[in-house]
Amino acid sequence: MTPDNILAHPPRVLSQAQRGGYFETGFFAAEGLIPAEWLRRLIALSDRFIEDSRAVAASNAAFDFGPTHCPERPHVRRLRALVDRHPDFWGFAAESVFADIAADLVGPDVKFHSSKLNYKWPGAGEVVKWHQDIPAWPHTNYSPVTLGIYLCDVPPEQGPLTCVAGSHQGPIFVHRDDGGAWSGSIRDADMATVDLNRAQDLTGPAGTVIAINCRTVHASRANFTDRVRPVALFVYSSADAFAWMPAPTPTTKTGAIVRGEPARIAHLDPTPCPVPPDWSRHGYGSIFTAQDAEIG
Repeated sequence: MTPDNILAHPPRVLSQAQRGGYFETGFFAAEGLIPAEWLRRLIALSDRFIEDSRAVAASNAAFDFGPTHCPERPHVRRLRALVDRHPDFWGFAAESVFADIAADLVGPDVKFHSSKLNYKWPGAGEVVKWHQDIPAWPHTNYSPVTLGIYLCDVPPEQGPLTCVAGSHQGPIFVHRDDGGAWSGSIRDADMATVDLNRAQDLTGPAGTVIAINCRTVHASRANFTDRVRPVALFVYSSADAFAWMPAPTPTTKTGAIVRGEPARIAHLDPTPCPVPPDWSRHGYGSIFTAQDAEIG
């Protein structure tokens, strides 16, 4: 669906101004949309998995660990395929108001793609470089949106998501290094063409919902506090968007229709998109491992 088609449907949760702002800038952050009980449950589950990670020595299908991970000091950078880790994560993604927010941004027929829970630990080693999401999991159109929920208060000094307003209407950049290897980040020469004066931090208290269009250039700085920053992220698209490469981290729910009906016709956007590696053959670690490899 196109933005005009989507906006023609009455909103379920967001205001029309919030929806229009999203299509204009490529992102938004909003407070007060998620029931307190859901927020408490997500925080409790996050804490439980951090505790469980003490018994796991190396990254696996569930956990992406940082280099300092150990039983005494867990360093979980990502809980992968979130909706497969506990039924309540899928309940939140498919049955809560969260899926209605997705419908306000992608149209009444909503397809689920993927999910993860990212942690930004204190220190300079937790920077995420500028990137776009869609080059890792290209679709036939650019409706996919990443919806996130902050599980703690996130002020500017805690490394919030930072987005460049209007960049979703610009080029889709190659996310490979000069040797052609996947880097998970935009090359410096291409970033020189992006107006970083238009970058905005997505801050807010625990429970803040953030939305980032798949083409929006975004990053996050180091966490300069003494507290970890967890954010649960869920990707949705219009039902008429179809992935044309394997998902980096597929879930058992990938492709499920969570609102409305399956599409009978694919929407094909003519804007070209670079081809990522075939993750089903090459495997996928995370954006952290890709960007660490480039730095290394």
